[in-house]
Amino acid sequence: SSILAAVEHCAASAREGLARPMAPPRALVASAIAAWAAFPSLGGAEHADERVGCTAIAIDGGATIDGSAFAGMNADSASADYRLTFVPPRMHKEATRPVFTYNLSYPRFVGYGRGAFYHPKHESDPLYVPVGHIPEVKSTFGYYEATEPLMNDQGLGLGESSCAAMLVNKFPGDDADARDVPTGMLDTVTLMQLALERCATARCAAETMGRLSEEFGFVPTPGEPTKGRVFGRTAWDDAGEAYTMADPSGEAWVFHVVGGVNGVTKSVWAAQKVPKGHFAVIANDFIIGELPEEPTDDFLFNRHAFRAARAAGLWDGVGKLHFSRAFAPDPMSFESPAGATPIPLYASVRRWGLYNLAAPSMRLAFKTDNQEYPVFVKVEKKLSHRDVMGYFRYQYEGTEFDMTKGVLAGPFGTPFRLEGGPKTGQVPRGIAIQRTLYSIIAHTGPERQLAWFAMDTPTTSVYVPLFSNSSAVAPAYSRGHQSKFDRESAAWAFNFVSNFMNLNYVTMSKEDVYPAIENWQDRIDEQLPSAEKMKGEALAKWQASVQEEVAKSWWNMSDFLIMKYNDGRVNSPTVGKSPGYPAWFADLVGFSNDIHPVWVQAAGQPVPSIGKSLNLVRPEFQLPVSFDFATSSWSYLPAKTSLSSAGAVGGIGMGVIAMQALFTAGALAAGVALGRASERRRGAAADAAAPYLRLA
Repeated sequence: SSILAAVEHCAASAREGLARPMAPPRALVASAIAAWAAFPSLGGAEHADERVGCTAIAIDGGATIDGSAFAGMNADSASADYRLTFVPPRMHKEATRPVFTYNLSYPRFVGYGRGAFYHPKHESDPLYVPVGHIPEVKSTFGYYEATEPLMNDQGLGLGESSCAAMLVNKFPGDDADARDVPTGMLDTVTLMQLALERCATARCAAETMGRLSEEFGFVPTPGEPTKGRVFGRTAWDDAGEAYTMADPSGEAWVFHVVGGVNGVTKSVWAAQKVPKGHFAVIANDFIIGELPEEPTDDFLFNRHAFRAARAAGLWDGVGKLHFSRAFAPDPMSFESPAGATPIPLYASVRRWGLYNLAAPSMRLAFKTDNQEYPVFVKVEKKLSHRDVMGYFRYQYEGTEFDMTKGVLAGPFGTPFRLEGGPKTGQVPRGIAIQRTLYSIIAHTGPERQLAWFAMDTPTTSVYVPLFSNSSAVAPAYSRGHQSKFDRESAAWAFNFVSNFMNLNYVTMSKEDVYPAIENWQDRIDEQLPSAEKMKGEALAKWQASVQEEVAKSWWNMSDFLIMKYNDGRVNSPTVGKSPGYPAWFADLVGFSNDIHPVWVQAAGQPVPSIGKSLNLVRPEFQLPVSFDFATSSWSYLPAKTSLSSAGAVGGIGMGVIAMQALFTAGALAAGVALGRASERRRGAAADAAAPYLRLA
C-alpha cells in the first residue's frame, strides 16, 4: 500500500476511535467582562527553544507480526549534532571508564576510545574533558550513535524522551549551585551509552542504568533543564529522562529516572516491562504509575524511592506511591519557566493520537492531563515495521486535530507549524515536526535485529536499515552541520525537500514525495530477505549502498521539485500550469473583486460548505482556554458539536483575541458556561459523578 493509503488508514482508525462528546462543564453564569477580568494575561507559548524534545515508543513482541519488539523515537532538536556513526566494540585493560557530559551541540564529542569518527580533525581541536570516572568492564559492545545512542550489536535498541521532574541533581563542578541536593555524574547520553556497551537485553539495560544512577547520580542533558514552578514550588522541565528499550527476546521496557535526595539516594528510578501485546508512548511526560511495595518480575525500581518521596515532600506515605504524580510536576499547573502558561496538551495530544491508532475500538477520549491516560494500551492488530513507521509519520489525519487542516496549515495543507512567536497560544504538537533531526526504530526479535533510521523528519523521509551485525555508515549519513548547507549530506537533502514542500505541500506530497518514499520502502523490503542472509563485507556493502542511493535520489528529488514548482507554477508534465488557490481557501478569506488587502477574523469552525469539502471531523473534546495563575487552575468553554454555525467564534482552537470578542460581545447577554477547575488532584479520589473535568 502507498503512503497515501497508509495515511487514509490512520485517518480511518482515528475516526473509528473518536469518543463521543463529553458532558459540558458545570455552568457558572457570569458577565463576560467579569469573567475575562478574573484571568490575568497568558504568558509563554510552547517549547520553541528547547534543546531536545522527543516522542518515544515501546512495543512488546506479542503485538507484532514477527514477534519482534520495537523501541524508538523521533529526536527533535533545532541545534544538535545529528551525524550517524558506529562506536566499535572494545576490550578494556584500563580499570576505569571516563565519564563525559554531552550538551549535544557540534561536535558532540572529540576524543579517543570511541572510534575514528570522534578523533580530533585538527591538532588545535580541544579534547573533551571527563567529569569523573566509574569502574570499567572487561569488554563493551559496539553500537550505532547519532545525537544519542541507538542500537548495539546484540540487538538492544533504545528510545528517549526528556520529561519534567521535581528532583534534579547538581552538575559536576557546578560550584554556583547552592542547592542541598546530590551531585550527579551520569547524564542522559551517558546512561544510554552504558546500557548499550554492557547489555544485550532490555532488562539488563534497566537494571544497569538504575544501579549506576543510584551509585553515581543522574543529571539531565547540560543546558536542557528549565527552572519552572508548580503550586509555588520549584520544578524543572526536561530534567528527568524516560527511556524505551527493546531486545531480541521480544521484550520491551520503559525506564524513568530523576535526581535524588541527600541522605537517601543519589537518584530515583523505576522501570516497567511492557505487558504482552501492549504499546507505550512517552511524550515528554512520565507515564509509570503506582509502584508495588517490592520490585517484581515486571517492575524494577530504587527501593529508596518511597523514602525519597517522603523526604522531599512529594508524597505523604498514604496509599501507593504513584511515580509520575510524585516525581513529576502536575502537567496541568506546571509553569515552565515560572510565569508561563502550562501546556499540558503538548504531551496529551501525542499519546491520545497514537493510542487511538493502536487500539481504535477503545474509543479513547481526549484527556487534557496526560496522567489520565492508561500507561499502556493493547494493540488490536498485529503491527509490522511499516505500521510503526506510519506511527512516527502520523499528523493526526482524520481527527479534529488534523495538522493538515486549518488556517495555520495554509492553503496547501502543510502539517508543520512554526514554534514560539506570540506569548500566548499553542498548536497541536506533532509526532513528527519540522525540527525532527531523525527517527529511529529498533526492530528486534528472534527473527531479525536491525534499526530503521530516517534522517530528518520521517513524514518526508525514507527509513534505511542498520543491521545489528554490521557497522556500515555511508559518508552521506555521517556528515552535516545545522549551520552549513552541504550537498554531500543526506540530512540536507531531506531537510531541503521537506522545507521546499511547504510551498505546495498537498501537491508535492501526493504527486512526488510520498510515492517516492513508498517506492523506496518497498524496494528495501523486497531486498531485505536477501540482505539478511549476507554477512561481513557483503552486508556492509549493501547497507552502505542503500544509504548512498537514497541520499542521491533525494538530491535528485530536490532538483526536480525546484523545476516542477518554479514561480508558483506546476511545470511537469506540462510547463506553466497554475495551481491557484483552492476554492475552500478563497471562500474562507472572502476572495472577491476587491483588490485591497484581505483580513479575516478567527472562527471556531468554517462555514458548512468549507467543512464538508475538506472532510473536517467535528470537534468533540473540551480544551482548556484560560489559566488563572492565582489558583493554578483552568477555565473551559463548552465544545462546539456542529459545523453549522457559519463564522461563529467557537471555543475550539480559539485564540485570545477571539475569546475576548466572545466575552465582550456575545456573552454579556447570554452568559458564558465556564468549567471550574478543581484544585490540585494529587491524592484525591476521582469524582465520577461530577459534570465537569477534574483538572489538578
